[in-house]
Amino acid sequence: MRLRPPFENWYLRAWGVRRVWGTLALPDGVIRTFLAAPYDLTPDFVEPPPWKRRAREHPRYARFCYALARATGARRILEVGSSSGGTTTGWARALADAASEGADVRLECVDDDSYNPGVYPAATAPNVRRAGLDLDRVTFHSGPSTDLLPRLARERPTYFDMYLVDAGHTYEAALGDLENGLPMVRAGGLIAVHDVDRSRRMAEATREHPAPVYDAVQQFTRTHRFESCVVGFVRKHLAIVQVRG
Repeated sequence: MRLRPPFENWYLRAWGVRRVWGTLALPDGVIRTFLAAPYDLTPDFVEPPPWKRRAREHPRYARFCYALARATGARRILEVGSSSGGTTTGWARALADAASEGADVRLECVDDDSYNPGVYPAATAPNVRRAGLDLDRVTFHSGPSTDLLPRLARERPTYFDMYLVDAGHTYEAALGDLENGLPMVRAGGLIAVHDVDRSRRMAEATREHPAPVYDAVQQFTRTHRFESCVVGFVRKHLAIVQVRG
């Protein structure tokens, strides 16, 4: 279902925002900030070929990222799997707002440019700029997360408030990104993981892991005894995990 205002907020208020389940309660103010935010935070977002138009999840997905960062006061955000910046712009808009209030903010992205070759960071950077964040506050790391995350973890222990995992969608890749990124997230920080919708058949599914990214999140939370929830009104569903000290 793709709804535009004013029906978008009517639908979300009446039904959509109830679609959150799990042991972790969303931080105070996330839903309120989400509903109050513009339908599309970056209407001038440029989607490069072959798509040519906005992917369906980008406005709502970026809007939720914006709300999550603003409501929690995130200042340092790491994202793995940026492509053209559909979610990156949500983080960027939140950090731009925080910077206008005097905060010292930082956004770092990791991508190997394999999803749509030639897009990252060539198209990502202009979209981030259109979202209002100065590029001197952004670092674009190019390469496989398996190589980059361990190095970044040594350089930035407990540095980030927020970490988004949306790169490789095999069980092993998702679990690897979770484990390799964990040392960089401060105690109390949040990890968001996209594509955890168990009703959606994924090309990366196996007999052992029919919902590979969801299964990786479940294994990760069991191992570390973290609480989590799933946000169902973000397309393809988004898991939120809270890191404990």
